[in-house]
Amino acid sequence: MTWLRVPLCLELESPLHIGFLPNRPGTVVAQTRCYVPGKNLWGAVTATVTPWLYPTQKAGNFRDVGAAIREQMAFSYFYLSDGQQLFTPDYGENGLQWGELEDRLFRSQFIGSQVSSAIGEAGGAEQESLHEIEFVRHYVGSPGKISRKVLLTGAVWVRKDASIAQSTLAVRDGSVFLNEVDVFQEIVVGGERNYGFGRLRRIPIPRQLEPILINLWFDNPEEVYIHEYYCAPAHVPYRNDLIYRGETEILAGRGYPQDIDSGGFHGAGKSITTAGYFFAPGTRLYGNGMAMRMDCIGRFIWLQP
Repeated sequence: MTWLRVPLCLELESPLHIGFLPNRPGTVVAQTRCYVPGKNLWGAVTATVTPWLYPTQKAGNFRDVGAAIREQMAFSYFYLSDGQQLFTPDYGENGLQWGELEDRLFRSQFIGSQVSSAIGEAGGAEQESLHEIEFVRHYVGSPGKISRKVLLTGAVWVRKDASIAQSTLAVRDGSVFLNEVDVFQEIVVGGERNYGFGRLRRIPIPRQLEPILINLWFDNPEEVYIHEYYCAPAHVPYRNDLIYRGETEILAGRGYPQDIDSGGFHGAGKSITTAGYFFAPGTRLYGNGMAMRMDCIGRFIWLQP
């Protein structure tokens, strides 16, 4: 079945927090990723689209719409941009870089933090509730220069003649439309939404970024062939027979087991599930004839051992 690729640019309207699970033991800092995995985009689109299709929602509606979106769409990882360049990770000879910036300089420009605490009935901070939250800034700048909005750029793929709940899913005007509504016009991604974090809106792709996006993301997510050397643009399952330069991590998320009686979820988000060990984005992989494909949430899958 034919896939239609849609490069996208989303502007941050507020700070953004994309957390890690589980949190590192012994720390009160909630770290943020410097990019948005495809799974977060899938969740945001599901949360946006379901109320359009079902004005009175049930838990089962979100489950069914989410499953349909995973069948009809695929989401790349989205990376930060200042409108001039795209900051993708790369573990070079001098360590991790984001575009042309070394990790420390990149973080000093794009990552901020704030300290918060739960307030008890007496008006004071509750014991052991003090914690620090990292976030991606929605503006960047330096003394003497005009501040610029921070952007997220990536791609989505839509199957030709796709539909969800008998509503047409179409590609036009540089975005994806469900009937006549732009799916990416305004979405909310990530955590700490009680602070107003994660508000995004779609904007036209800046001209300087167009060739970068075309070269970074492929036409067909089901066919990705790698030869001898590759800088991973997303999480790739760990293999002990490969030489690599970068990092590995356990990918974890919150579990949403299905509740057969209600059609929704039982204990939604209370348990933590793991997908195993992965090479982190930006890791350089070295091998011969590596063949992969991308799944619907941007992770890569080996086509051969």
